[in-house]
Amino acid sequence: MLIGKSVEIALEKEIIKSKSIIVDATHPKARYNQKSPKEFLQEKSKIVRKAVYQIDESMKEKFSLKPTSDEVEVELDYCRQVISVVEKEPQLAMIPAVKEKLNVLKEVVEDFTEQLSYSNDPDARVGYKTVDSSFFGYKMHIAISDERIITAVKAKNATS
Repeated sequence: MLIGKSVEIALEKEIIKSKSIIVDATHPKARYNQKSPKEFLQEKSKIVRKAVYQIDESMKEKFSLKPTSDEVEVELDYCRQVISVVEKEPQLAMIPAVKEKLNVLKEVVEDFTEQLSYSNDPDARVGYKTVDSSFFGYKMHIAISDERIITAVKAKNATS
């Protein structure tokens, strides 16, 4: 409706004079996590540990063993332990490469604690930009006039 009204005004004011339209497509990604909550937590804690090990490999002894349970709560507790161990080493926790990853892990733990997670998006699909490059999201078709005014937009699932 907004695009239609904008085009209508542009035609009335004779801003759009061309008779041709350029059509292009783009592939926006879905805001959806395809990994299970446990896998997502494991990945984020692994990234923090890896950043720490690159600076001080002796830190491996300070982290507890990785959980073998399938329970998300167990993985969440492990992530909290990783955060605690790193924060007890301020010389490590303040290094930008570690601090950034640690902050991401803290946010993820906080989100899970508050019961926040990405919703299951039933319209998003796996699509391919090339034979070996996939994405999870949508395909967006955009029509634009020679005057660079968007005249139409159509969103589809990635496989359309």
